[in-house]
Amino acid sequence: MINVENFGIHEGISEVIFTTISPEGVPNAAPMGLHRKGKKLFARIYNSKTLDNILSKPALAANIADDPVLFVQSALSDLEPERFEIVEGFLILKDALGWILFNCRCKEGGKISVVELYPVKGKIINKKLQPINRGFNAVIEASIHATRYVVMKEQKQLNCIRYYNTIVKKCGGEREKEAMRLLMDLLKIKPA
Repeated sequence: MINVENFGIHEGISEVIFTTISPEGVPNAAPMGLHRKGKKLFARIYNSKTLDNILSKPALAANIADDPVLFVQSALSDLEPERFEIVEGFLILKDALGWILFNCRCKEGGKISVVELYPVKGKIINKKLQPINRGFNAVIEASIHATRYVVMKEQKQLNCIRYYNTIVKKCGGEREKEAMRLLMDLLKIKPA
């Protein structure tokens, strides 16, 4: 049995990048929250390519990453196929610090489905000390609001993105600032 805590997955929601593959062999990467309540692991997934892929093949990989640009790219665009590799039939990101492979069981809902996750195997590739960076966290929050904005087109999502952009400008390093510029460009948002 895999101890997901060794991968930094603790009680609450951990932001990871799920990778799946379509029946036609098209890779998909999408940042999402991996929920943990006690020993239960699950994800709440909106109707999307990710959910379609899971319904056709009930498996995914949770990629642990610390690159804010990778989070933005996978949230708002399709990653190039060469950024992926297959491990034991599962699609993973070559740039991941580690990954956990999961078999899935989906409880379909209306707009959102609950996908129960059952760990199969995991690998830690690079375990490094990473202090909390408010700029990185702001990029993650902005990415979440960006994916919601793409679906709902609500002004409140844009307001949140602009707010998190101010935090990135103040607290982020160059990679976080690059990620926010990319996010704003992909959404065609002018900075406030």
